[in-house]
Amino acid sequence: MRLLVVLDRPDTAPFTLKTAEGLASRLPFEEIRLLHPRMARDPAYLSPDEGLPSIEETQHFVRDVVQRADALRRIATAWISHLPSSGPSPVDGQWVEVEGDIRTIVTHEAMLADIVVHGRPRVEDPDYVSDAFGAILYDAEATLLIAPLQDFPIVGRRPVIGWRPSAALDKTIAAAMKLLETADHVTFLIGDESHEETALPDFARTLEAKGVAVAVTRFQVESGQLGEQIREHALAANADLLIMGSYPRRHFLEWLFGPPTQDMFTRTTLPILTHH
Repeated sequence: MRLLVVLDRPDTAPFTLKTAEGLASRLPFEEIRLLHPRMARDPAYLSPDEGLPSIEETQHFVRDVVQRADALRRIATAWISHLPSSGPSPVDGQWVEVEGDIRTIVTHEAMLADIVVHGRPRVEDPDYVSDAFGAILYDAEATLLIAPLQDFPIVGRRPVIGWRPSAALDKTIAAAMKLLETADHVTFLIGDESHEETALPDFARTLEAKGVAVAVTRFQVESGQLGEQIREHALAANADLLIMGSYPRRHFLEWLFGPPTQDMFTRTTLPILTHH
């Protein structure tokens, strides 16, 4: 299996790598690529109408790009040095820098990976972060693990599945099945929006047959509160991973967790495994 970790912010990279490490401890990845897509052009001057940058602006842009890449390279190479290079589960860890259009670079790399890890976007993030996130989820249509802005050293021992049948969730479950089959406890969250109960999927019985403890939490959806209800129930289940399909919302993450705050530790979140 191949894991791609996209790194674009030095301040959140340690959290992203810790989540990737937690996932890698649970799944047999033979290759882990740490990708830093580098901007080739100043985004403030991408069209002819915007004119040309001054010498000072060009120097500032280049310095910012180089400093960010240097910081991420140091963080990534230190992390790679701790990967097992021999023994029963050797892992090939690679640091990759590619310069050019962010969306094109990340789409190409994500399409070649089994799972992609990216840090949770924030309101104040620059465009190159949202471009990378959009490339993974929408352009490559990859299975995406969204790392929270806090450490999660173990991922998938107590996963929670936001169960709402969809093609996107089917693909997410397929990517996560090895995790689920070796989990200690799996909780299905089912938000019923009508008087008809949503049925459990057949694979729930398969998990029980493999010795996995399975629980079901049903709740009545309150108007406009589904995202917050999912978050609260997942945290109450002591989950270390939330698995769900990408809901039909333009700002999916803000709908699920509310607007990110300046203080990254203010609001408790979970790693999210999803697929659009």
